[in-house]
Amino acid sequence: MIKELDIVTLTHDVKAYGLTKGSRGAVVHCYQDGQGFEVEFTDAARQSSHVVTLERADITLERDAIQARMIELLNSLPEDSLTEVRDFLEFLNQKQQHQVDKSGLFIHFS
Repeated sequence: MIKELDIVTLTHDVKAYGLTKGSRGAVVHCYQDGQGFEVEFTDAARQSSHVVTLERADITLERDAIQARMIELLNSLPEDSLTEVRDFLEFLNQKQQHQVDKSGLFIHFS
């Protein structure tokens, strides 16, 4: 479910605003029907922005776009590289867990 302040990615070009597929924006308003959104896009220099009204089919959550791309990449890797990727992800997970434990906000019991 898309909500205000979510980062989203365009699923196609929006030529009227010079936006291309993959452009990232922030949801600044969600319409009650859950199918319409106001999304703010800024240029690379962050000097100008556009607020564009879009439908659900026009955007995807940034997290979903990243996950889809990761799956594409994983499917193209040989088995030994998959093992390296898994090991790296487990390392990142442990590193994050250690940072959370150290802050005192979360205690992990094994």
